[in-house]
Amino acid sequence: MSCVIKLSDFENTVFEVHQKLPPKPKAPPPKTVTAPTIPETIENISFLKKVLESMDPDPMEHGNRVSWRNTIWGIRDLGWGSGYDIALEYSERGDLFDQDDFDGVWNSELKVKRRIGYRSIFYIAKQLGYNGANEFPSEAAKTKQSESEAKKGLVITSADQIIAERIDWLVEDCFPLGMIGVIGGNPGLGKSQIAISLAALATTGLGSPLKNGFAPTGSVIILANEDDAARTIRPRLEAAGAALNKVHIVQGIAKEGKELEPFQLDQDVALLRECADKLGDVRLIIIDPPNAYIGGKTDTYKDSDVRKMLAPLQTLAHDSGALVLLVVHLNKRSDGGAHQRFNGTGAWVAVSRVAYLVAEDEIDHTRHMLPVKNNLGNDKYGFIYEIKEKILDANGEEIKTSHISWIDKSYRSANELLAPARKTHSKAVDEAKNFLEEELSGGTKPVNDIKDAAKNAGISWASIRRAKDDMFITVKKGSEAWDWTLIQSTNDTKLGGSDV
Repeated sequence: MSCVIKLSDFENTVFEVHQKLPPKPKAPPPKTVTAPTIPETIENISFLKKVLESMDPDPMEHGNRVSWRNTIWGIRDLGWGSGYDIALEYSERGDLFDQDDFDGVWNSELKVKRRIGYRSIFYIAKQLGYNGANEFPSEAAKTKQSESEAKKGLVITSADQIIAERIDWLVEDCFPLGMIGVIGGNPGLGKSQIAISLAALATTGLGSPLKNGFAPTGSVIILANEDDAARTIRPRLEAAGAALNKVHIVQGIAKEGKELEPFQLDQDVALLRECADKLGDVRLIIIDPPNAYIGGKTDTYKDSDVRKMLAPLQTLAHDSGALVLLVVHLNKRSDGGAHQRFNGTGAWVAVSRVAYLVAEDEIDHTRHMLPVKNNLGNDKYGFIYEIKEKILDANGEEIKTSHISWIDKSYRSANELLAPARKTHSKAVDEAKNFLEEELSGGTKPVNDIKDAAKNAGISWASIRRAKDDMFITVKKGSEAWDWTLIQSTNDTKLGGSDV
């Protein structure tokens, strides 16, 4: 016998039964451990969110509950007050997200043996393709400090534990990335323009002296307070073909309530590092000249002072992968090799992995950039270049500037170009005569004063004596030394001379 129940009666019965059921308990507040295992700092929170961004809560079509669940438990293990919100934000990105399911996982009790720690987050992340750091910034700093404290005494590493790395070049075999290089030269020969040419190469990949390209291109930082940014640096960059939006010129150091202060190499390299890290793709840092950015505490003629100042720059070059290019002047010496002509201490060349010198041939007036030192590449050749004028159009106004044009390789020697031309005997004597006429034009002078002046002028005493013999110069015994007096100029009739 069948029984027919009206649909309305069935619905009423179900409603009455549902009403008699006890209310569904609300989810208890999120559980956390008593004390955070990792400090809940802004830096650590940002780092965790960045890791979670690389992880898909539903990596497979039907989800991956185990990985998702363990990630939630790993976040809970941190013991952060913000942990629940972070885990929830991560979970809500999944197509299979369910609030009740999430709360159930977050509030579930775990036996001690089954406890899922925060490190499971990194393990799961790497399985899903994450390849970043596997430690929170605060813990990485502690580890580094502990390692530093543990390393007392002599620390050694066997060569087989060191991973060999290839050298990357801005200019193949000439200017290496990740190291310090230096260019030296006298004023007006174009050393700063060569640096600008390399800036164009770093930002566009074009303009190499080897006529080939460079990649990957990146940014350039310039410290060059001897040149005006608007009237000199910007026009030269444009003439060289640099990507202007990739070149960043340091104006100074900003401090609250104060005017811009000068950048100082012995104090502010950390700020330069921050700038390089922020840009993220720095290929070249130009410091032209470094002497203009040195405070009073550093003696540029003291080797230990310069080495100490350059050490942070070496680290910056290595860590950023950029070439740090120093542009320096030459001293007035006429003796010694080319490596001794760089102004200040020899540390500029010693610390740099490559050193180039710009010089002009006195005969044909060609200009050369030649290697003085190249520990890593080819030190057998440099480059011939010329400076070409270029007219720029700036809002209808003409701006005259110039740029480097690379001509060919040069196999000349830097020592050869710097060596003064040998003087003939007659030329040396003529020079000495002119010197004596100038020195004695004001009257009698002690011979010792003349010797000192001749030495400073680079004229040998033998030439001075020969010149005196051809001039009318009287020599008399003074109160303390012999005195010389010019009686008649060599332009007048020669009357002979006397000896000392």
